[in-house]
Amino acid sequence: MDLAVDGEARDYWVRFFLKHIETLLGLGVEASIRRGEGLHDARRRAEGCRVEFGERFESFLESPEASGDRVTILTLDAWRDEILRRHGFVDCMIDLKARENEKTLPLLAEVCAEVDRHEGVDQLLAIVQGVFAGNLFDMGAKASAEKFIDGRGPSFFETRSSLRPRPWLIDDFDKLASRWLGCRPKKMVYFIDNAGSDFLLGALVMMRWFAGRGTEVVMAANERPTLNDMTVHDVLSIWPRVVGLMPEFASLPIRIVSTGTGEPLIDLLGVSNELNAASAGAELVVLEGMGRGVESNLNARFRCDALNLAMIKDDLIARRCGGVVFDCVCRFR
Repeated sequence: MDLAVDGEARDYWVRFFLKHIETLLGLGVEASIRRGEGLHDARRRAEGCRVEFGERFESFLESPEASGDRVTILTLDAWRDEILRRHGFVDCMIDLKARENEKTLPLLAEVCAEVDRHEGVDQLLAIVQGVFAGNLFDMGAKASAEKFIDGRGPSFFETRSSLRPRPWLIDDFDKLASRWLGCRPKKMVYFIDNAGSDFLLGALVMMRWFAGRGTEVVMAANERPTLNDMTVHDVLSIWPRVVGLMPEFASLPIRIVSTGTGEPLIDLLGVSNELNAASAGAELVVLEGMGRGVESNLNARFRCDALNLAMIKDDLIARRCGGVVFDCVCRFR
């Protein structure tokens, strides 16, 4: 969506960001206090951030033509995170991510064992459904953020059991199964999304399935923090605990690589040289999550197979895709 010319989308997203910044600053202040900063100083920084943020976004709302360039949701993400970082709020959701990871990690072995009890198409379907269920933990979308902000979000198993039945809003699952059940890609690149159940019970379980069949997996994670997305540093920090819980992960061909980026959407023109080099020869790219897989790159064309997996958790995105909130997307080309 080009927000410089799309009035409906511009009004919707700017107002969403103006409201959502309060959630981020609230969590950012709490995180700062837990790390020893005084309440007065943390609130002073938050107020400075709030003022600059409001001025920047209100200015765009009132005079979109003044931006001079195409403005997308990714642009707004970049504006938001740049302003937050300038005022010292680098990782507002650091404690929220840690809490969800702690709550979810003990379930990893149970979910993997459950997947292993399936075979063939049923097994791959269980994995894809797990990705959808995990992707509900998204603090950048209103419909899902409201479920997790108080720490009592729905369980992974509850979410998975209540997924919309097939056919999903975009449903290329049969094509995916036909392509990769009988053989395996030599290498795949998997762009991970959120912390908690999204990473540990969704993405990681899918990567385990491919890697266990001999596929070299490049796990691509953000370099810089944004919302509740897993950064490459978050992954490296929790990886020893994953291996400690399930030693098989130590022997799987999974490589953790930084995308070099730091937003919930991604422009693939801007990824790191490291990721470009690691991706050479890939036969499958997986773009997971509403930001990377739907709001950006839904219609991107690759010279290899591409899979977009996401649960839609935003009203406008759902409408623009011809669906409703909590619809699922499985696009395979």
